[in-house]
Amino acid sequence: MVDPLPPPVTLSQLVERARAITDPVVAIEALWDGDTQRWGVLLLAIVRCPSLQHPIFDQYELMVADGRDAPTDSVEGIRTPQAAEAVNKGSALARELGVPFSFPDPNASLLEDLRWWDSRSA
Repeated sequence: MVDPLPPPVTLSQLVERARAITDPVVAIEALWDGDTQRWGVLLLAIVRCPSLQHPIFDQYELMVADGRDAPTDSVEGIRTPQAAEAVNKGSALARELGVPFSFPDPNASLLEDLRWWDSRSA
């Protein structure tokens, strides 16, 4: 028997998760992530705190958009339900927190992810 999927994450849950982070959230970022079985979009809170990935910023995973909670009418220019869900929730969360939202490749056309912090030096 297959375990049922947990219910989709709501905007209020995302806000609660982001506000629980002790480092200052400076952006919300969406990135494709996948393996041989499925693809999803990670929704990340970017914080001002040095990490192994970047000398100034770090990331906290807030959710994985798998497309189950995608908008019923697609987001213009977005081809997949995972990306549409990430754009909807990520942009709403960013507005709520007063920070930028970044999803440089919602249609997964690039070979590698561009990161929000790549264009920031301080």
